[in-house]
Amino acid sequence: MRLHPPDWPLPRPDAIHHIVEDFLTDWTAPNAHILPLRRFLENCLSTDLRNFFAESCFLFAFTHQKLPPSCQQGYVRMQGLVGSQELRHHAVQAGLLQDYT
Repeated sequence: MRLHPPDWPLPRPDAIHHIVEDFLTDWTAPNAHILPLRRFLENCLSTDLRNFFAESCFLFAFTHQKLPPSCQQGYVRMQGLVGSQELRHHAVQAGLLQDYT
């Protein structure tokens, strides 16, 4: 933006997020501000911005081709569950994996 001349018009936005504000606004209200903003950003970025537990990332890894960013950044980079026989047995009991033995 600094490199453009002063009279240069800003580019037209592809999407706009409007919010209601006044001096009584609670900016931490999950349903009034955080959820609509997250959905707007998800729509703009075409991705899921929610945070997931390791068990959900484990299920996503086996059932989806593209993982949400929170799973890519944490679970897939070896910051999630470490594989073991115990974990596999738990996944079979929870219905996440089929028992082929």
